[in-house]
Amino acid sequence: MGCNLKDLANPQRIELSDFSGQRVAIDAFLVAYQFITSIRARGDGQDGGPLRDVKGRPISHLMGFLDRSTVMIEHGIDPVFVFDGKPHDLKLDTLDERKARKESAKEKWEAAVEAEDWNTAQKLGSQIVSFTREMVAETKEMFDYLGVAWIEAPMEAEGACSVRCRNGEVAAVASQDWDVLLYGSPVMVRNLMSHGTKRFGRAVTAEQIILKDLLTENGLTQDQLVDLGIMIGTDFHPGIKGIGPKTGLKLIKEYGTIEAVCEAKEKDIPENIEEIRKIFHHHPINVDALPSSGIVNEKELRRFLQDERGFSDARLKRALDRMKSVGRVRESGQSSLFDF
Repeated sequence: MGCNLKDLANPQRIELSDFSGQRVAIDAFLVAYQFITSIRARGDGQDGGPLRDVKGRPISHLMGFLDRSTVMIEHGIDPVFVFDGKPHDLKLDTLDERKARKESAKEKWEAAVEAEDWNTAQKLGSQIVSFTREMVAETKEMFDYLGVAWIEAPMEAEGACSVRCRNGEVAAVASQDWDVLLYGSPVMVRNLMSHGTKRFGRAVTAEQIILKDLLTENGLTQDQLVDLGIMIGTDFHPGIKGIGPKTGLKLIKEYGTIEAVCEAKEKDIPENIEEIRKIFHHHPINVDALPSSGIVNEKELRRFLQDERGFSDARLKRALDRMKSVGRVRESGQSSLFDF
């Protein structure tokens, strides 16, 4: 999840309609984990894992993406989902730590299931889920049938999203990962995919963070924000012990750079500091233009979700009605705006 810049931000609540008529890049992996950790088998005798079809295949990710992508499109947003590519070598330690935590949780989960301790199993269920290669492929296939655009980033999805936003190809980046600001996205939107849902009994509202305003309000340059993030800790470096967001902000404003802070406080300069900075300042993207959105292939969508995975007609109808309301489903004998 990268660094935590929450204490520096002054987010503004927004409505989905605020981005009507605009393209928004979305970090697909983070959204997928929101779905598979929240749409789970619950209740007596349930193991807390993702919902599955009759063949035992997880479908929570497909349910979530179908619902929330069509909600956005209904409100005039043109989403582009971006999937992670190959991780940078400096992220491997972070990934190994996550894997170890997941394996530990899985052992406890399996013991709870064997003991039929369903309450414990359901609590642990969100800690053991994975967005597997098969699930990624299924999501992309469903997007193709929906006419929803997607790309695969060469490295970090949130990095590629941010560069596309800096280049003016999209209006904002939708992600929960604060690293989006380190990558220099001019506009970050949190909770876009969960806007209007309930969390702990309260309605979730999307909120916008403007990078320029954050820098101005905190008296920082973009270079200093990146150094601050590295000091706090990112996926590419665990951070400097004893330095959190508030202390880090004070130090970076006083001394200007990580090197100067470390010299003044007698701390070791992070290894590979220039390489980490380069990841944020010059993140790679594919040179191809973003793909265009299209119209729904209703026949294939029904086959894929309803015939093969048991989705209800009511669920498909809700999604299709949203797409029809904005001309994204071809009616019999009619052309769509997306045909031209």
